[in-house]
Amino acid sequence: LKLNLSYINIPVLAAITVAEGFSLEIGPQVGILTSAKSKFGDVDVDIKDSFNAIDFGVAAGFNYELPVGLNFGLRYNLGLGNVIKDGEGDDKVTNQVVQLSVGFTFGR
Repeated sequence: LKLNLSYINIPVLAAITVAEGFSLEIGPQVGILTSAKSKFGDVDVDIKDSFNAIDFGVAAGFNYELPVGLNFGLRYNLGLGNVIKDGEGDDKVTNQVVQLSVGFTFGR
């Protein structure tokens, strides 16, 4: 059995510069469920109605930016609420995500 939940995450992070080019990030995050699918063998089933549409959580990580604008980041996102709708069982399921990013800042 394979379960795939897809979210659009919207973080609101405070960045604290701790050294030249290096910053720590922390803050709340809202995740919006865009799809939920279950796959068993060759059978795909849409199970989005079994999950809450919104997931509140916190995000924390760090970012390093080179003087040329190239930046690298690592972030951990922890969902705080149960993503399974009430009445779907006693189990608590939360989201946990590790993100790795590479980016470029224009306008330097």
